[in-house]
Amino acid sequence: MVENHQALKVALAAAQQLPTKLQQQLAEQLLRKLTPNKNTVIVSLRRLSQQKQVRLARLMDKHNDGRLSPAEQKELQRLGGEVDQLLLANSRALARALRPELFNEQGKPLQPRFRRALTDPSYRRTEPRQEYVRG
Repeated sequence: MVENHQALKVALAAAQQLPTKLQQQLAEQLLRKLTPNKNTVIVSLRRLSQQKQVRLARLMDKHNDGRLSPAEQKELQRLGGEVDQLLLANSRALARALRPELFNEQGKPLQPRFRRALTDPSYRRTEPRQEYVRG
């Protein structure tokens, strides 16, 4: 038991030395091995930090009241842009999880397959819904 605990500490220390993206990939691979069910998909979704979420809510309230300064307007636009980027990244992650056949190995969309999926009803997926583990 103590040996297992020590091995876990060593593994975690090594994982913490990896860049964040590689840490996420490692976590996803471990989860995939632990959830052998083919119908379970692991998707990492990103979101704003709690601090940025609170700031965005305050700025939006001030905007709705018409009390934003020019500097706050720029900040609101910047945070809105971050939200847009997160939504786009999350949408791509979900699309790759739901329809992996529409993407190449690097995660880039295969345009001809996308067009066909949008226009050809026979190309639409008819499999049962999948379970999701939120990352």
